[in-house]
Formats: sequence, C-alpha cells, structure tokens
Amino acid sequence: MAVAERLTRQEQRERNRLALLEAAEKVFAERGVQGASVDEVAAEAGLTKGAVYSNFDGKEDLLLAVMRHGLGREARAQSERLLHGGRDAGELVAEFGAYWEESARNGEQDRFARLTVEFMVHATRDPAVREQLVALLFPPGGPDRHPLAPPGSGLAGLPYEQADAILKSLDIGMRLLALLAPERCPPELFSTALRLLTAPEAGD
Repeated sequence: MAVAERLTRQEQRERNRLALLEAAEKVFAERGVQGASVDEVAAEAGLTKGAVYSNFDGKEDLLLAVMRHGLGREARAQSERLLHGGRDAGELVAEFGAYWEESARNGEQDRFARLTVEFMVHATRDPAVREQLVALLFPPGGPDRHPLAPPGSGLAGLPYEQADAILKSLDIGMRLLALLAPERCPPELFSTALRLLTAPEAGD
C-alpha cells in the first residue's frame, strides 16, 4: 500500500508540474515576464503558491522550464511529422513550410511565440539566464549538414550550427511578425522565404 501511495503522489506531482507549466506559458505570454507573478501562475493552474515552489526554485527556474517544455513539444512535433530518416531534403523543406503555415493559421504556436520573444528580451538583461536560454535554443551536436538544407543550396554550404541559427531566426522572426502584422506577413510567406533559402545556388 505504501508503494502504491508513493506512486500516486508522484503521479499527482507530475500532473501539478504540467498544469503549472501550461499555466505559466499562458500567464507569461499574456502579462509579460516582468508583469506576471508566481501567484498568478498558481491561481491559473488552480494550485497554491507552495505548489510552484515545491516544483521549481523560483520564477526564473519556472520560466526556463516553460521554455524547455515548449521547445521540446515543438521538437517532438517536428520529429514525428517531418524529420524522420530516409526523406529527401527538398521534400522536407516543402513539408516543413506546410507544417509552419498550418500551425500559424490555427494559432497553435501564438502563445509560445509571444513568450519566446518576451523571454529572449528578458535574457539579454541577465547573463545567467541568457546562458541557459542559449543552451536550450542551440543544443550541442548535430549532423554535418542541416536536414532542411538540400545539397547545392546556400544553407548546405554552412555548418549545421549556422544553418540552424538562420532557420531559427526565420521561424521566430516570422512568427512575431505574423502576430504583429498578419496582413504584411501571411503564413504562406514563410514557405516562400524557406524556398529562397534552400534553392540551389546559381551555377549549380
């Protein structure tokens, strides 16, 4: 019975943690990193402030956990739909563009996009937070060539880390512009930009 109770408590802790992460993403995206409080996150999750501090060391730790959760969610979605083995890079480019358009149109990433920009600005003012956010956005390792860089394209001539930085900049920048001025930055513009970046270089 004691073992069963411990498992039940652990499951409840995991449910609370997930509820707090989802609540924090919503609250921080709506109120901003500076404007939101731990109390508001706890209230949004339907939990106590103590539940926040039993799962996270504080506001900064919670913010980093939200970013880690959101980036992991996006990476899983991309991996499941796109970046599995045996695919031609050109196919992946077209499919990734379509995936991006779909998620932009249905608003799946709007909240996380706002939070990402908020947190990036916050991180520029705090070296310790900046270091941790950079580690989340740019994990070490990776293949020699980015999977979204077809042979013969300008991106294919760059190291993985540089191609990845360019594609992340396009992703984050266009998500923000789509929120700010959707009439100037419609979702299909992302596919256009992606095709331009991944087109064969002149003379190839």
